[in-house]
Amino acid sequence: MFSEDLIYINESYSSQDDLFNQISKDLLENEYVYDSYQEALKQREIKYPTGLQTEVCGIAIPHTDAMHIKKQAIAVVKLDEGIMFKEMVGDADVSVKLLFFLLVKEKESQVQVLSNLMGLFSNKQFVNALLQSESKIQILETINKEMKEWQYGDIELFSWFRCSSNDAN
Repeated sequence: MFSEDLIYINESYSSQDDLFNQISKDLLENEYVYDSYQEALKQREIKYPTGLQTEVCGIAIPHTDAMHIKKQAIAVVKLDEGIMFKEMVGDADVSVKLLFFLLVKEKESQVQVLSNLMGLFSNKQFVNALLQSESKIQILETINKEMKEWQYGDIELFSWFRCSSNDAN
């Protein structure tokens, strides 16, 4: 779920480590993750980088194993200045301006969530609209406008994957 409470816009972070520390602290304080989340996030990013260079800008999709997540959600971070990440495929550096922290409790859903997000990231208008958003509400409206119900056969994969401007649960 996307929620206004989990959107961080135009915040300043000195490095990837600083970003991970601050977002992890906030997620822990708001009971989205367990104590183990921060270290698991950092270790997974080292082993399996999540940077992605799109036509518009660098995007990262940091995530951990489901065992570190209490409540499912997606936190969105929009940066004024890029932070360096390693590319998902290859070893190139990517200057990231948008991040989507996946908080997925259902291990089997994680690949499909990633795939669906990648589809959104290939939409230049969507990515540009996020970059031009000046408020949390604008980001939510942009996501709401673009997101569709993702279904697999008769099973709705992401009933939790909805946007909300007032409820983070």
